Amino acid sequence: MATLSLPSLPMLPSSKPGDPQAALQNASLQPAAVDKDQVMHVENKYRAHVFAMRIRLVELFQDFDKLRSGLMTPSQFRRCVAASLDKGVGSSLTEPEINIMLDHYTDRKTGMVRWRLFVDSIDKVFGAKQLEKSPTSYGQEVVKPFRRPLSPNSEQNLQEIIGRLRSYVKHHGSDLKSWFKDFDKYNNGYVTYNQFRRGIPQNLLSMEEEDLLLTRYGEAVTSTINYFKMNTDVNRKAPRPIVDHSQLVAKPKPNVDWYNEHVPVGTEELLHYPNAQLGEAKNNIQAVEEKIKKYVYKNRMRLIEFFRDYDRHNWGLVTEPQFRAGVCLAALPLESFETNVLVQHYQDYSGRVNYRRFCTSIDTVFTVNHLERDPLYNVKPPSRDWLLQGSNELVPAEEIRCTEIIAHLRGVMKQRRLLLAPFFKDFDKHLGNMGRVTRSHFSRLLSTNNLHVSDDDLHILFRKYEDRSQGKVNYMEFIRTIDPDTYIAYNNALRDEKKALEQQEKQQQTMRAQTAAKGSRGRQHSIENILTRIRNHVGTKRIRISEFFKDFDKLRSYSIRSEEFIRGLGYVGVDLSESDRDVLAEHYRDDRKKGCCRWKDFEQDIEKIFGETHLESRPTYVHSTNTERKSPFVLAKKPLTPHESALLARTLNSICEHLRIRQCSVKPFFRDFDKVCTGTGHITKSQFRQCLTYMKIDVTDEEFEVLCKCWTKSETGVEESRSRPSPTGGGGEDEDDQGRKDYIKDVSQNINYILFLEELESRMSEDHHQDHYGAAGSAGSAGSAGVGSDASSPGKPATSPGPKPVLKKPAEPVVDTEEFEKLMMRIKIKAKTERIRVIDFMADFDNLKHGKITKNEFRRAIKVLYADLTEADLRLLEHMFQSTQDPRFVNYVKFSDDVESVFTKKGLVKSPMSEPEPFNVYSNGWEADPSVNVLSPDERVILDKVLARLQQRVSERRIDVLSYMEDYDFVQEGTITSNQFRSVLNSMNLGVTDQEMRVLSKFLGTNTTLSRLNYRKLGQPAL
Repeated sequence: MATLSLPSLPMLPSSKPGDPQAALQNASLQPAAVDKDQVMHVENKYRAHVFAMRIRLVELFQDFDKLRSGLMTPSQFRRCVAASLDKGVGSSLTEPEINIMLDHYTDRKTGMVRWRLFVDSIDKVFGAKQLEKSPTSYGQEVVKPFRRPLSPNSEQNLQEIIGRLRSYVKHHGSDLKSWFKDFDKYNNGYVTYNQFRRGIPQNLLSMEEEDLLLTRYGEAVTSTINYFKMNTDVNRKAPRPIVDHSQLVAKPKPNVDWYNEHVPVGTEELLHYPNAQLGEAKNNIQAVEEKIKKYVYKNRMRLIEFFRDYDRHNWGLVTEPQFRAGVCLAALPLESFETNVLVQHYQDYSGRVNYRRFCTSIDTVFTVNHLERDPLYNVKPPSRDWLLQGSNELVPAEEIRCTEIIAHLRGVMKQRRLLLAPFFKDFDKHLGNMGRVTRSHFSRLLSTNNLHVSDDDLHILFRKYEDRSQGKVNYMEFIRTIDPDTYIAYNNALRDEKKALEQQEKQQQTMRAQTAAKGSRGRQHSIENILTRIRNHVGTKRIRISEFFKDFDKLRSYSIRSEEFIRGLGYVGVDLSESDRDVLAEHYRDDRKKGCCRWKDFEQDIEKIFGETHLESRPTYVHSTNTERKSPFVLAKKPLTPHESALLARTLNSICEHLRIRQCSVKPFFRDFDKVCTGTGHITKSQFRQCLTYMKIDVTDEEFEVLCKCWTKSETGVEESRSRPSPTGGGGEDEDDQGRKDYIKDVSQNINYILFLEELESRMSEDHHQDHYGAAGSAGSAGSAGVGSDASSPGKPATSPGPKPVLKKPAEPVVDTEEFEKLMMRIKIKAKTERIRVIDFMADFDNLKHGKITKNEFRRAIKVLYADLTEADLRLLEHMFQSTQDPRFVNYVKFSDDVESVFTKKGLVKSPMSEPEPFNVYSNGWEADPSVNVLSPDERVILDKVLARLQQRVSERRIDVLSYMEDYDFVQEGTITSNQFRSVLNSMNLGVTDQEMRVLSKFLGTNTTLSRLNYRKLGQPAL
């Protein structure tokens, strides 16, 4: 290796001359003195390589510096540089160039290379480092990899190539990236030169054109080409020329009436600016304010509210941007130059706008300022002619022609009796009901109504009735001119209709208020009834009364004003009339404070429903057993005639019979209408009728009346009773009509469906006992209602007295054990075959998870699984698995465990070493139905012949037929279908005829349908 002569290093300013120790130290700190231009050239070359490959040099060098001292040996430095150069396609540094960098960064004292300084110098190509210490510093700009520009001729050829590629890609509907993505495994956008040439479609570019693309998009350091960038240039859309649309139309010149120009109908908005307002008359402050006054008066606006929020100090001044913002918020129909006129007029010397003076000037349209000085001044509203814009003035010749046109149209209107206003209003709805339509709409409506005018006459009408401030036609003025009588009549009709609707609405409000007041005064309950209703509501909802009153009692004096007491009653949630609230307020009136009520006493009276209070101060208090708590399910007990009692009994028996046949759960129908769903148990009469309809229970109006009469909720919470005259006495028919009116048409009453369902369940249970144990007393039940005939029982409707059927406790029925085992075996076989988990179908009915469900629910669940069970089978299962605590329930857990014993043995957790017995019922010789396998003598002869033939063929060919049949027996229960059985015989060339197959199916069948065959039974004679 050639060595370089290093000149002597200059001494640092801080060292003294002649001090060898300081000179040696300075020499060790400074890099070796080599040619700076050579070092800069080599570093730039190396930087270009690092920048192109995106290399983190610090990751390569710091692995050799375990102590992080910033030093390493020259051999380690060479290894790191060589490792970084190996990442490229070719080596970018020669050996002498590496020696130059090595000599420049070698410490002469220790002979170690300062790699930290070297890495910091090279990494400048990525930007400044440690900017967190000096955020305002700018790193020295480093020369990036240099790309030589193309010549003008080459640049022109390159654009032609790009254009040709763009046309090719657009014509074939392809993507340039798809040519090279198979070569780019990492999807970084770079491929090699050879891969680029292979990806270009054949015969598309010449070799010279490909070289030009390589020169433009290639990376000399890595010998790769950036095809992502080329794809961007190819797909880049040419910038569309920006067209100034304002130059495409003829702008109206100042001081020229552009609206007088004769342009085609429908093109006025294209040729002219909409809402264009020109002329010197519009630039004065009076015209602008007049326009604002009309808009403000029509919309009843108070302008000062839009500016006051910007004036925090209430000086009456705002800045110009704030004034413009207020105008924008008010949605004033002003153009920019009109806003400028306002700003210039109301701007003061400081540049702020006096909005208060502006608003005062605009508000003169409503009133006159300083009326306190002249209180007798009569303020008149603006005239209608001033608010409504009239027709425009025309030149004399056009005025004469316009008069002729109007006269012609007026004659046509009188002759045909047309009403044009509704037609124009349909188009005016889209524009905001401003009384204006566009020229196109105006021309179209005239043509629709056969009011034909020439094109010149049409433009004369435009110039006559056009609102030049908006560029639209004032059709209301046009209609008033050609048909004044109809116009006036039409406006009067609209005005009268509006007044009639307002008056009708006021009358309805008055009638509703009178009805509400009359209803509140018409029915007044006693204080005890009112308190009972509130107690029932509080007891049902578990409400704390004090929460609604103590917020009003700030001093905790337990006395609040009467208005606050009535307001608190409204928060409780009980529907009280005005008279009921007045009765409560009067009952709890505080004698010590005028106009106050004692809410604490009211709270104590209401909360008696929860029991006695303050028992801690009375430990010896004995609770009275005579205190009866009012039930929230109290019914309004109404007496029934013998005819109604018999009708009620027949209706309930019919409903019970219907439910017994349908086997459906009734309660969900009612709970769907119980909005609270927390045990209130009340629904409206219409909902009660809907539930009966959903259950397909048809009841007549008379039957429905009796049901409502028995299970209507008491409004007062206590039992109500009315004396009813004798059926033979006078007034019976009137009373019956009154009752029907109350119980059918009065939808305000509620039905207690919980007590109704309890009665149905009790009757069905009684009927079930009668079916099992005899019909003792059935004759007496027909004459009685059977709905809790004991009038003293709380919560039950009162019915006529009658003999209660006495049911004797029956002896235990005789159960055939063999029949029960056969039934259970059938259920187990189906559960084993179809992999049925019985408990999943029954656990949904057990909301409390206590292991038992009603017999009705047990029937519903098991009928889903085993639809072929008869009524006798169901009764046998209900009896065998009947709950020991309550005979009305079935222990479904015990039944499920018995059925699921075919899968496993219960209690394996306690005895893990025990093995469950396999369930192979057919292999043990048990048959589900022995009558299926009975054969006639002729069938027995055929069976013997076919079994002998099959036995001979199997023994000769040594075939294991059972193993093939077991492949179809996935659950290993010993049966397969008849089709599977015949398929196995055919595959073994043991074919049988149809008659022989019927005999085999009858011999091996396990059910009456012969759908499954016990193939294991065939193994005994075949082997």
